[in-house]
Amino acid sequence: MKKLALLLAVSCCFFSCEKNIEIENTIQGKWNVVQIIGGLSPAKNYDVGSFTWFFDLDKKTIIINNKDVFNTQYAPTFTNNQGGIYSFDIVTENNIEYLLVDKRKGTIKITEAELTIDFGIAFDDIAYVFKR
Repeated sequence: MKKLALLLAVSCCFFSCEKNIEIENTIQGKWNVVQIIGGLSPAKNYDVGSFTWFFDLDKKTIIINNKDVFNTQYAPTFTNNQGGIYSFDIVTENNIEYLLVDKRKGTIKITEAELTIDFGIAFDDIAYVFKR
């Protein structure tokens, strides 16, 4: 009986510690962009794996992989969703977390099922909807 109680206590401790780590690093890792909303265009949907962001919290970088082909003479930019590596910061203001990339500020909303980063749909900017 004592072994069973000890096993139960260790299991509870393990799972509670694992959950805390998960909460701290919720944005860390690869996310699939499944939809872009806003701007002057209708919502655009993406297949899982065709447009991804990888958040590296240690290096404070986002690696964007987008299979859309861009024909432009200009350097890749975050604003145009072009693939590349971009620096970011996360700041908290009034208990709201914001992602700052290339002078753009978007609210971060995370649920168990998805991540939304809204750069200002109300102001003709866009929001990204991600799934793992």
